[in-house]
Amino acid sequence: MSFTGSLEDREQIRELYARYAYTIDHGPYEDWVKCFTEDGVFESPRFGRHAGHRALMNFTAIYRGANGDAAVRHMMSNVSFRINGDEATGGCYLTYYHCKNGKAILEAIGRYEDELRKVEGKWLFARRRVFIDGHA
Repeated sequence: MSFTGSLEDREQIRELYARYAYTIDHGPYEDWVKCFTEDGVFESPRFGRHAGHRALMNFTAIYRGANGDAAVRHMMSNVSFRINGDEATGGCYLTYYHCKNGKAILEAIGRYEDELRKVEGKWLFARRRVFIDGHA
């Protein structure tokens, strides 16, 4: 099977996926926002649509409040993407846990569908949509 894009581009995109998960779980949230283009969009069935850095930063406050004092863990697997010049499409599976009192509770399983764009040499999410299995 052949892949698209340079090895450097592919590695940078894989790092973007990992950085996204780590920073939404641990912060700093400013670094999570920096995973998106200036006009980047995040869409979730639970949290709605948030477009642009200011709206994405506002989303992090809503997100923190929704989790209360539970720690969360985003596990992304089966990351796959196709690069076409300075744009890419991709996605991965999502397994999402709430962790509290020494116990991890599986909160959701689903997937992300992504549009990525290379801006000034850096790959970023232009649009990231969450789909939760079993959610209408």
